[in-house]
Amino acid sequence: MSSWKSQGLNITAMTLLLDDQYGGNPSSQGALAWKDNFGLTSIYVVADPSYSLVPGSSVGTPQISIVDPRNMQVVLIEEGYGGTYPSELTQLAQQNQ
Repeated sequence: MSSWKSQGLNITAMTLLLDDQYGGNPSSQGALAWKDNFGLTSIYVVADPSYSLVPGSSVGTPQISIVDPRNMQVVLIEEGYGGTYPSELTQLAQQNQ
């Protein structure tokens, strides 16, 4: 993520909380606690109890969704996390520079 800035890429990461630690609806207080507990200083953490930011009818977690900010279209959905972000993310950012 730090390399994005050094490359001049304006990429913003966001974590969606779809439920709380007990399986109930997440809250803004829970999102702040998540952010603080994991030391997320360069990532937004958002409570999304209605799944309004989840594309499609189902979600597998973790899930990476890449959205083109120029037209708000979902470019890629990838379930699971292998330790790196998909190359489509930097390609889109470079294209939109």
